[in-house]
Amino acid sequence: MNSENPFEKNRLRDRFKEMFILAAFTAAIAIISLLVMNLLTFPVTVFAVRHKIAFNFIFKFLVSAGIIILLVSLVLLTVFRLRKGGLSAKETARYMLRKPFYYLALFFAFVAVSAMVIVLLYVMLSNNYYFLYKLTNH
Repeated sequence: MNSENPFEKNRLRDRFKEMFILAAFTAAIAIISLLVMNLLTFPVTVFAVRHKIAFNFIFKFLVSAGIIILLVSLVLLTVFRLRKGGLSAKETARYMLRKPFYYLALFFAFVAVSAMVIVLLYVMLSNNYYFLYKLTNH
């Protein structure tokens, strides 16, 4: 009566074999990623050190272009999704104008709640010595 599941091996030898395979794959992936990252980052680093102004310009341009492309694509995807959902152009425009204010209000509410918690903690901790003094009746 062999009811051993092939996926659940209880022998110590099998456990060590599984751990060795996992460790070998982890080491291989670490070595491969180290080599690939060195091949990719070394030329960029040399260029950045030798041509600082050009590198800064390229970096600023790529970051700015990436942010603009991301924002435009998010707006377009939202518009397409809303139009596909059956909203008219007027309703879509109203939604697109109202949504940033919703998230802005949510952000300020989060900041206000965080500020209240910080003030409450400050008051509690600043008066902690006094409360302990009163508790001990001295």
